Amino acid sequence: MPIAINSEHQDLADSVRSLVARVAPSEVLHAALETPIDNPPPYWRAAAEQGLPGVHLAESVGGQGFGILELAVVLAEFGYGAVPGPFVPSAIASALISAHDPDTKVLAELASGEAIAAYALDSTLTATRQGDALVVRGEVRAVPAAGEASLLVLPVAIDSGEEWVVLRADQLEIEPVVSVDPLRPIAHVRANAIEVADDVVLSNLSMVRAQALITTLLSAEAIGVARWATDTAADYAKIREQFGRPIGQFQAVKHKCAEMIADTERATAAVWDAARAIDDDCEHVEFAAAVAATLAPAAAQRCTQDCIQVHGGIGFTWEHDTNVYYRRALILAAGFGRASEYPQKVVHTATTTGMRPIDIDLDPDTEKLRAEIRSEVTALKEMDREHRTVALAEGGWVLPHLPKPWGRASSPVEQVIIAQEFAGGRVKRPQVGIAAWIVPSIVAFGTDEQKQRFLPPTFRGEMIWCQLFSEPGAGSDLAGLTTKATRVDGGWRISGQKIWTTAAQFSQWGALLARTDPSAPKHNGITYFLLDMKSEGVTVKPLRELTGQEFFNTVYIDDVFVPDEYVLGEVNRGWEVSRNTLTAERVSIGGSDLNFLASLPQLVEFVRDGHFDQVARHRAGQLIAEGHAAKLLNLRSTLLTLAGGDAMPSAAISKLLSMRTGQGYAEFAVSSFGSDAAIGDKDTPPGKWDDFLLSSRATTIYGGTSEVQLNIIAERLLGLPRDP
Repeated sequence: MPIAINSEHQDLADSVRSLVARVAPSEVLHAALETPIDNPPPYWRAAAEQGLPGVHLAESVGGQGFGILELAVVLAEFGYGAVPGPFVPSAIASALISAHDPDTKVLAELASGEAIAAYALDSTLTATRQGDALVVRGEVRAVPAAGEASLLVLPVAIDSGEEWVVLRADQLEIEPVVSVDPLRPIAHVRANAIEVADDVVLSNLSMVRAQALITTLLSAEAIGVARWATDTAADYAKIREQFGRPIGQFQAVKHKCAEMIADTERATAAVWDAARAIDDDCEHVEFAAAVAATLAPAAAQRCTQDCIQVHGGIGFTWEHDTNVYYRRALILAAGFGRASEYPQKVVHTATTTGMRPIDIDLDPDTEKLRAEIRSEVTALKEMDREHRTVALAEGGWVLPHLPKPWGRASSPVEQVIIAQEFAGGRVKRPQVGIAAWIVPSIVAFGTDEQKQRFLPPTFRGEMIWCQLFSEPGAGSDLAGLTTKATRVDGGWRISGQKIWTTAAQFSQWGALLARTDPSAPKHNGITYFLLDMKSEGVTVKPLRELTGQEFFNTVYIDDVFVPDEYVLGEVNRGWEVSRNTLTAERVSIGGSDLNFLASLPQLVEFVRDGHFDQVARHRAGQLIAEGHAAKLLNLRSTLLTLAGGDAMPSAAISKLLSMRTGQGYAEFAVSSFGSDAAIGDKDTPPGKWDDFLLSSRATTIYGGTSEVQLNIIAERLLGLPRDP
């Protein structure tokens, strides 16, 4: 999904996208590669009439009175269109001036489009004081849009610190130089002992806020570029045929495109959060902006490179649009300065001031509902444990999204409030484990008798479940199962073997898939059974894992009788029931930390307490940025659900990225121990992280391997053709 989540932002994005498509089509971009466009560009007046230069500026200066998040939505669309000219640099420069004083008169000229501004992230400019004036000397290299601007916002070393000043272009020597992106001209800027009034200093603009504004807004344009590259590669892969079929059907191409959208989505989440942090003026602005700057320019560069690769030879031609967007990605990356600075900044802020909290701020209108829920949670807290367990089960608190009486039929908003209040009230709900994936299927497809028998004890934590889906020959290809169920009087005789069954040795009941019609197509002829694990013919043999633990199991089912009353749903329609269970599983895995894996806070603590060189800190910063953004993906999915959207397609991306980062945390820690990494004692730091590392190898396998997730992402999110 783009930056926009709520309807207002989506409308803004749609409006800007329509303008960009109209004023900057492909032929305009390619013409601008050969001949510089006019200044101001032909689209300038149309953009001003739509209020885009001032979307983030105060109404007192003719702006629309919105914030940096809204400007980020606009700039992402300009990035998607690779719009030529100075619009993005001018918007960033005006944001810097507005951060100093939103009522500054010059902003009226920028909001109306009468003036154009430019900025630089760093410079060698210095200023000395002479009475009430400043004398500025020095050079700023490769300033975007400097040749088109009438005002420049530049950092200057003054006294013992650095300040931002606004200088008129006619005071400066501006030398245009060849740009790697002809659509974004650059120039060197020199100040030859120019004298300016002291009021040109943006004294209310801190260096931290200025850098956060610049990098966040550049990141917004970068994710627009990355999204264009992803969409364009996927569209081409659908129609380009080689060896008699679309290249998007080849897994190598399919996975490349899926990795592109995963990179783009993660960076988009980071930019969205950084813009919100700036608007909130929170203490974690520097961290959030550094996360965005670590991920977004890299995503733009990788995705445009991969877009060229997917297109093959045609992608390497001057005439193709890939040329335009790759150049834009390169100049954007250069605009951030040294890329290594941002992961270092992520590490520094995370280990000192801390990471930006990830939470949901709900509408004030929900406070009445919150008060009611808080009162009920308080009453539960005052009960003794036995009565509380029953009350939690009977009150629908365990899985509140379920319909009554099994849940509370809670809306997404109510679910969020319940989770927050239980966490704040320190009341623990019964942990139902794998049953959280199975119960929704029983609620949706079960008979009244099945619901009454199985749900209440499950909600009380008295009935443990396992999931009997995978087989030695049917793991990710679940529909390939061969466990056979034959009808007999009063029920079924089932034989087969299941594997990788979590907690089967502790479970009373299992959710079992078996083939009931061998002649039916692959996804038909499967039935969903509820299996009593104490049934004669059921043998559970724990599997000793790579970790040395016994968590998974092989389950042998030898001519086991299952009564008709334990068929869940219709006979031969079990695939439909299983899809309900599998959907619940993927959302759960993608959205929560697992206690046997290293977590992001543990990694931050590990880095804070250790001593690492710059190379290691760079890698740690990348991991922290990726991990934080993966959590933001889940937050955005929740918010999209609250807004009435469909967040389910992003579950596969969340799982893919969350599991990878969990592995990365442990790999980083173990690699830092040197020879001590050989110590396997879990009571020692090396042994603890070794255990995390060993456990993590399963995470990119269970619940659908990463390769299967990539197929799902490519096929369902990008529309690439399914495997033959």
